[in-house]
Amino acid sequence: MKNGLLFVLLLISLLGGGCQDKSYIVFNREEITPENVLDADYVFSRGERVYYVVSLPKPIVTRQLYIQVFKRDNKEMRYGYKLIYGKTVHLKDEQQYYFTDYFVFNETGLYEFKVYSKDNPTKELTSNILQVR
Repeated sequence: MKNGLLFVLLLISLLGGGCQDKSYIVFNREEITPENVLDADYVFSRGERVYYVVSLPKPIVTRQLYIQVFKRDNKEMRYGYKLIYGKTVHLKDEQQYYFTDYFVFNETGLYEFKVYSKDNPTKELTSNILQVR
């Protein structure tokens, strides 16, 4: 009996946990539109515009995002991470579920985008990595 109940609870938690909507970041070479939002690129050239979109499954109460860009490099202090860029974004009414912008990298390397909300600035909403050659 106990094993059956444990199995049912485990099954419910696995099936229910997989249904959560998550935030994500997608990178592209062209300005992001509904037609090309799924055409993701993760390798770019130096000096090339990297367009990105941050999706939000539900609106953020404060309508503010913190976006940070780190460069992964073992030559740097702080365990190989160097903060390249940090920005607070105020979402407009039409941007309740997404934010889009672009970034230009002039150095080769591996870069990581991290996104936080002002609602809970210690919990990462999403992150993603790209490479610049």
